[in-house]
Parts: sequence; structure tokens; C-alpha cells
Amino acid sequence: MAHINLNQYLSQLCNAIENREGAYCAELLSFKHPHVANPNYSPEEKCQNILEPPYDEMTAAHLRCCLAVANHDFVEAYKLQTVPQSLPAHKEENW
Repeated sequence: MAHINLNQYLSQLCNAIENREGAYCAELLSFKHPHVANPNYSPEEKCQNILEPPYDEMTAAHLRCCLAVANHDFVEAYKLQTVPQSLPAHKEENW
């Protein structure tokens, strides 16, 4: 699979979220997607500029996790894949 840059990846994810394409979102947030081949992203600012909360925080954590896995830091990767702090608040908001 071809490499994908951060802007392309975030644009695809944003479109999938807006179009409520859950299966495609899952694919984009999977370690099987080509974005994992280039884990040297600095995601926070770009995620905030392109994605709405809580998706920005969740995606930034996922991208940091990809970098941790690439560096064989599996403990850090596990920590990053736990629920970001803002998600429980959004869950209560949406009820």
C-alpha cells in the first residue's frame, strides 16, 4: 500500500465521520491502514484544526500510539489507546 500523508489521512477520517461511515472510520483507525507505515506524525495541532472534539483527541492519541508501536514502546502504546479524558464528558452530553 502507498504511504499517506497526515493531511490526506485526517481529511479521509473527517469525511468518514461527517458521512457517518462507521466501518470506514474503523478501517482508518486500524493498524492495517497505510497511515501506520509513516508514524512520525506530530498530530495534535493538525487534528485540532481538522477534526471536531472528541475525534481530534482520539485520533491524536491513536497516531501517538502508532509511533509508540513503531518504537517498540508497547506500554506507552497501551496507555495511549485507553479512553481519552474528554470522551466520558461527551458521552454524558450526548445522552
